[in-house]
Amino acid sequence: MDTNQLMVLGQQTGTYQALIVSISNELFAIPLSTILSIENVAVSELSQVDNDDVIYLRGKVIPLVYLDRVFNMEPSPKKENLSVVVCMYNHSYFGFVVDALNGQKEIETKSLGVLDDNDFFTGASILDDDVALILNIPSFVTEEVRNG
Repeated sequence: MDTNQLMVLGQQTGTYQALIVSISNELFAIPLSTILSIENVAVSELSQVDNDDVIYLRGKVIPLVYLDRVFNMEPSPKKENLSVVVCMYNHSYFGFVVDALNGQKEIETKSLGVLDDNDFFTGASILDDDVALILNIPSFVTEEVRNG
């Protein structure tokens, strides 16, 4: 997925705080209002529930979302430790496995133009020299989406 060639951005629709993350050399923004914690998890600590990777965190089962799989991107390199951004929406918990954490930033949301009717993104934000797609957190609540 090469976001630089995919879209022509529309009008600004809002401003808010987000965590910028990298997955397969692409940037994504996760709204801070949905983030519960950021965890460094050893692969050896992963568990399986119904053949899906999960972590146990403060008494809760957190299913993992591998965005490289959801978006059919080049697989991320295997690591001994995973960076997991734990999010919550509507009392559902899940963790995005990301390659890198690129920091917190106030972002301006731009509409996606012709891609506005997709389920995965609420918009995009122009960063210094790149574009970050803003994840639509509610779309990742369903198990089918999380598993790619």
